[in-house]
Amino acid sequence: MLDRIVKVTEVKDLGAANALLTLRSPEQARLAHPGQFLMVKCCEDLNENPLLRRPFSIFAVRTHRRTGSPVGLEILVKDVGSGTHKLVQIRRGQELAVLGPQGRPFQLSEDTANEVRFACLIAGGVGIAAMYLLAGRLLSLGVTPVLFYGARGAEELVLREYFERFGIQTAYTTEDGSFGERGLVTAPLARFLKKHRRDRMRIYACGPWAMMRAVHLQALRHGVPCEVSLEARMGCSLGACMGCVVRAQGNPDAPEYLRVCLEGPVMSSRVINWDVPPL
Repeated sequence: MLDRIVKVTEVKDLGAANALLTLRSPEQARLAHPGQFLMVKCCEDLNENPLLRRPFSIFAVRTHRRTGSPVGLEILVKDVGSGTHKLVQIRRGQELAVLGPQGRPFQLSEDTANEVRFACLIAGGVGIAAMYLLAGRLLSLGVTPVLFYGARGAEELVLREYFERFGIQTAYTTEDGSFGERGLVTAPLARFLKKHRRDRMRIYACGPWAMMRAVHLQALRHGVPCEVSLEARMGCSLGACMGCVVRAQGNPDAPEYLRVCLEGPVMSSRVINWDVPPL
């Protein structure tokens, strides 16, 4: 984990109040793993409000065209509050304070290729940010990723062309029916799980709590291991403030909590008490 002042080299407007920021930071890029996140100060002045940094999943690692060495990181930012509003207005050439990479990544190894044939990637809204680096890593291991991507409307299905360039199977859903199948993303996932053998399958999910809870229940029903990348409000991102906790499975009379910043953001869906949403 490194704390660096990095330069913004590109800001891409994706529409629907979303932007893709490219940050030049070779040191941090070399350390990044799928599922990890960055804590980003939302303005150049360290003393300017909002004072606390915001967490963002690492969407992609930029590499040098000639050497292939890591040179930067990309993050997806959605304008939903005072901090992200300032961040989407950042311009090329400005600098930001960035801490990371942080957190527990998706659990992948060279043995994954022998254990997994299909990897179902389920993303809801900006949860897509945690899936691109993962998809690339799975492909490099010889695993076939299948993307299930859902949102309220077509304009919110951002960055889907990045996955289509991989040539992988994709299934899109929108609640208003403006693109892909009308309904929730868990519907095509359920059909896929029923159609294919599940002994060499894994599920990876990131998105709203209700979506990930539904994915967890499907994974449990079909006996498929499932990892989720949790989204949480973070204060310190170092495990001290306990501001990003989720309830763990266990004795309800003596509840235990998991810190998303340290025990996560990626963890097995089976260790989480899905009946108790985080604050």
